[in-house]
Amino acid sequence: MIDPDYSPPSAVPDDPSAIRAGEYERLLTRDPQRYADAVHAISAFGVCMIDRDGRITSWNRGASRLCGWRDREIVGRPYADLFPSDVATPTPAASGTTPQQALDFARTHGHLRGESRRRRPDASQFIVDASLDVVRTGGGEIHGFVEVFHDITEQKMRQSELYERATRDGLTQLVNRTHFIDIGRQEFERARRFAEPLSVVLFDVDHFRKFNDTEGADLGDRVLVAVASALTEGLRRIDTVGRLGGDEFAVLLPRCDKGPAMEIAQRLRLRVSEARVQTESARMVGVQVTGGVAALRPLTRDFGELMRQADASLFKAKREGRNAVRAWFE
Repeated sequence: MIDPDYSPPSAVPDDPSAIRAGEYERLLTRDPQRYADAVHAISAFGVCMIDRDGRITSWNRGASRLCGWRDREIVGRPYADLFPSDVATPTPAASGTTPQQALDFARTHGHLRGESRRRRPDASQFIVDASLDVVRTGGGEIHGFVEVFHDITEQKMRQSELYERATRDGLTQLVNRTHFIDIGRQEFERARRFAEPLSVVLFDVDHFRKFNDTEGADLGDRVLVAVASALTEGLRRIDTVGRLGGDEFAVLLPRCDKGPAMEIAQRLRLRVSEARVQTESARMVGVQVTGGVAALRPLTRDFGELMRQADASLFKAKREGRNAVRAWFE
């Protein structure tokens, strides 16, 4: 991720030498080699120097600690060797900014800051936050580059875990109600903007209370997991399945009108009916669901109204005997 508004720090902290912190940037311009020597003992973060041709010329103690490469193993090698192959290779399949693109951007704009994946000698990967800055001679010519980086893998994992907890249902691992509604609102706006169809299906487990009453809450949980698994099989990548709470599930079908949505809903209902859940007494029990479908219409005001129409269709299917699917205005 490139931040064109970033300006490099005026000093490198954790100063092990007699040089005052405020002199680092000036030292980097006047004497890059002395700068490399001065920061060599720093271990809190990595600092490496790269020549104008993209080869590593110095490697401090922090870089060795974070990356696992000793200076004699990495100095003289291409900057791209620090990256996994799918990042380093400039192909359509490459993910993120390639090393060469990073150097080219820094060469043009003077600096680059962003997150990227790196590799260790054992092929393990980690994520760094790095700033890459151009080093110029006193005459303004490009001498090379300096990169300062630190490992943010644990921070990114914590962020990912917190995001999962905030958006996923803990039991079924489907998206939760809040996140489903957020996705639905975004898809509603996109469908309106591009005049595309959009449908939503709501499902309730038929007679769900009987599972808890006869075998306990554990069986009810296994039933919900089985339903979630059946609903997610065979859907497109753009579709979203969520658990709204209790025994309520929802399926969002972008670019799908009422007819195809009804076919999908019927197929999902039949797939759920084929599921079998084992009780504590080793008895196998079946599960059935009832569904309601609503498709975006010209007068539909918002995603909330689309959900209410699907809910009304679901209620109609329940009144008519359950284990069925009905559509709004079918």
